Amino acid sequence: MLIDQLLVEQRQKVAALAEQGRQQQKLLLAENWLLGQRAKSFIGSAPGLMLSFSVGCLFQLRHNSAVKLLRSVVGFRWITKWL
Repeated sequence: MLIDQLLVEQRQKVAALAEQGRQQQKLLLAENWLLGQRAKSFIGSAPGLMLSFSVGCLFQLRHNSAVKLLRSVVGFRWITKWL
């Protein structure tokens, strides 16, 4: 009798946790979808297009010595800032 009652309680806890997990999964999927939509709208906007163009230009110049020097200096400052 006592064992049956404990098993019922455990099953109820497992069912509640499973439902909580399903709700969290739905929320995560909705947030990921929203993030994707925001990213698409940003890329289509003027600042997004400008950023994309700038990154493309820098990528074309990635072997240029001035760009390499700038990357190393900025990277070094970023690392020292966070350490």
